[in-house]
Amino acid sequence: MWGGIGTNLRIFFIAATLSFTSYSSFCQGFYVGGKKCIDVPAPNPPPADGKRETADCNEPTIFFDTEKDATAWSWTFGDGSAPATTRNPQHIYKAVGTYTVTLTRTVGTTVQAPVTETITISKPPSQPKFFEKISADTTVCDGKSLKLDPYNILKGGSPAEPGVTYLWFPNGETTPTISVTKPGCYSVEVFDPSGQCSRTAKINVKFCLQSAGGGGIEKWYFGNGATLNFEAKFDPADPKDPDDDKLFEDPEQKPPLYRPGPASGSNPVNSPEGVAMVYDPSNNLLFYTDGVKIYGKDDQPLAFMPPLTNSDLGGENATTQSAIIVPKGECNECPHHIYYAYTLNKTTGLLSYSIIDLRRDNGKGAIVEKDIPVSFTTGQQVAARKTQNDDGYFVFSHEKETNIFRILKVDSTGVKETTQAVGLVHDNTAPLEGYMRLSPSGSKMAVAVTKGTKNYVEIFEVNAETGELKLTLTIDVNVAAPPYIYGLEFSANEDLLYITLRGDPAAGTKSYLYQLNLNIKNPVEIAQRKFLIDESSTMAFGALQRGPIGGEGLKFIYMAIDGSSELPYLQTPETIGGAALVGYQPITTGRGAELNGTSHFGLPNVIQAKQKQDGDGVSADVQGLCETQPTKFSTQGVCSPMENKIKWDFGDGTTGTGKEVSHTYAKAGVYKIKMTVEVLSETIGSKATSKIPLIGNTVSDLAKEKCNEFIYEDELNIKPTPVSNLPDVGYVCVIEGASIFLDPKVQNTVNPVYRWNWLSSTTPTVSVDATGNVTLKVTNTFPNGSTCAVDDKIELKEGCEPRLFVPEVFTPNGDGLNDTFVLPNAHIIDFDLKVYNRWGEIIFESFHPDSLWDGSYKGKIMAPMLYAFVVSYKSEYFPERPKITKTGGILLVK
Repeated sequence: MWGGIGTNLRIFFIAATLSFTSYSSFCQGFYVGGKKCIDVPAPNPPPADGKRETADCNEPTIFFDTEKDATAWSWTFGDGSAPATTRNPQHIYKAVGTYTVTLTRTVGTTVQAPVTETITISKPPSQPKFFEKISADTTVCDGKSLKLDPYNILKGGSPAEPGVTYLWFPNGETTPTISVTKPGCYSVEVFDPSGQCSRTAKINVKFCLQSAGGGGIEKWYFGNGATLNFEAKFDPADPKDPDDDKLFEDPEQKPPLYRPGPASGSNPVNSPEGVAMVYDPSNNLLFYTDGVKIYGKDDQPLAFMPPLTNSDLGGENATTQSAIIVPKGECNECPHHIYYAYTLNKTTGLLSYSIIDLRRDNGKGAIVEKDIPVSFTTGQQVAARKTQNDDGYFVFSHEKETNIFRILKVDSTGVKETTQAVGLVHDNTAPLEGYMRLSPSGSKMAVAVTKGTKNYVEIFEVNAETGELKLTLTIDVNVAAPPYIYGLEFSANEDLLYITLRGDPAAGTKSYLYQLNLNIKNPVEIAQRKFLIDESSTMAFGALQRGPIGGEGLKFIYMAIDGSSELPYLQTPETIGGAALVGYQPITTGRGAELNGTSHFGLPNVIQAKQKQDGDGVSADVQGLCETQPTKFSTQGVCSPMENKIKWDFGDGTTGTGKEVSHTYAKAGVYKIKMTVEVLSETIGSKATSKIPLIGNTVSDLAKEKCNEFIYEDELNIKPTPVSNLPDVGYVCVIEGASIFLDPKVQNTVNPVYRWNWLSSTTPTVSVDATGNVTLKVTNTFPNGSTCAVDDKIELKEGCEPRLFVPEVFTPNGDGLNDTFVLPNAHIIDFDLKVYNRWGEIIFESFHPDSLWDGSYKGKIMAPMLYAFVVSYKSEYFPERPKITKTGGILLVK
């Protein structure tokens, strides 16, 4: 029987004796594929780094009944497990051994004789690792090489069992170790002696500040040798802002506008409709297919391994979306080196896939299995989107003459299928099948359906986690068939949908291009308010597609036209309206996109692998760009995880060291910053030695070698900070209703903004009639939106100044007016009053301001004359102040 990737690819490495065989040769049997391996549980407890070593990489053994007319199934797998009752079950075995698998199928109402196959289940080898991890990262000095040794064979280690074989990514080496001199992701797959089971480990290797190399811009192959090139138009980047909180980084490049490029190049495609293409994470073309052959990036057919006499896939290129390519999800391996190319069989209509391994043929790639069956009843529509957690893809197709969608999840464990009945039953009498199109985010799907003389568009919401579809709109576009609804494409904001109705000039049927506004929600109103973009009785309109598929930026929507050497396109497809508003460029005016070849009806299904993230460049953050306040510098250094020694020159004659430093600039101004990074590389000695104390050093430190030294320069704009001068404490006599005037006398201001907590005042000064903390924030504001602020505060306490009035005369004559020597006072303590006669004798003394002299001495009223006095007291609210003393004379009058 057939061997899936779990058989053919693996056995090839130990004995390239198996060959491919078409499924039709086994219509009385069944297909067996996938990894024929036991389920290896994850370690318990799990590794310290939280990564599961094996269980999340297990792939089931898959089965498929190749009898097209079968209607019911009963599978037994020979291990005592419960029977399965679907055409294409999957099963995971728990123990190594040989098992007899039995299928009893029903055709119509007749139960057929059982069919059996014997399969052998193996066990994966021990787990390969790099630096004791199954997914590792490392950095190497530029100019050096790194030996990758997953079992530490060079240090005396060995695999757990003899006879294992190796396959490395990206170049397909089969040796136990390899040396690498370029940055990139490297993985090794180690196979058990049977070739059926494997385990994988990967390592991302960076060479200190060595670029991994860039990719290209996507291009499309379709029609009869047609090539559509794109070019990116970039607006100039904004100049580096000295107020930026990032140092040593180039100005951020704005997303480009993608427009048609000059026609160039050629390709061997000659497809009336379907083509599929796939690009790597750097936008480099990997391979493409028209459903019949798979071509490499050199435009030559990919090799089969083992070689085959018939190199055709058995697919069909005259169906709407006859092929699509998706990468297999990664599991401890580099993204991506295994791809599934889905095609529709020309003879049977069977949806199947072929497996392409890019490690083969010196990294060019080769087909290691073809025509793995999926479904017999699939229509011509197929689309794919990434899963929510980016670990695989959902592939959507639709059964003929039903309302059933088939949803395949392709991830690290292989392929799993679910079905869902939703939406219209597809008509088996429609001569054309229109497109199935996912929106840019993958959250919506549009499906073109013709039923009788009605042309419909169905809009579904797509569950990002499960792939499940929810029907939201069924739109009768209100154009009778023929023409037949065909091309579909969403605007980038997913609010608008563009559709084509494919006419036939030979039959006198017009073609149309419309815009539908999905925000209207009501399907009848959507059809009534559609905008006509173009129509033609001499041209047959085909597919619509926004392009290029990959990359961030503004993109046009292109329309295929049968037999044309140009494509019309929409420049502003997010605008609601007709041809002028959407920037339609028709080919009749000579403004279309030039092709090096001829278009037919289709445009390619394009899939891109997960895009590369930014490389390990240098960057530093700075916080606080204000004078007299701390400015904090921090960096991760370069070439992580290699050790860095960092030295800073702050541009004002001072320096600092370390990955995190703080510095305060005394004056505002523009300063030239310099960071010097010395990168140290671990040597064998430094890794082997423990930290044995030496004088001021350790053996490990001494064993490290200097890898390189890098100097980075930038500018900082240190801005002025306001200076506020509120005293720490103030006093206000609240009990007498007094207030205090606060003037901070702020200096060094630039467009200052004041904010007091007293009544939320925003004036430079305030008057306050209460006690408590009064705070002020003064903020300098600058044209670029940056600020420098200072906080100030004053504590207001209850505080009344002492007062005492000494009269000049009093009349102790008993008339009730001014009979005593009264001293009006407030807020005093420690009172002391002494009155003297002319000879200096004390004739009256009081220690309380309410106990006052009545003009007598020893019971007699003194003679009228001037008497000397001395009065002293202290402040009630400010007792820390010295005593206040007043002297003078008081005239006694009778």
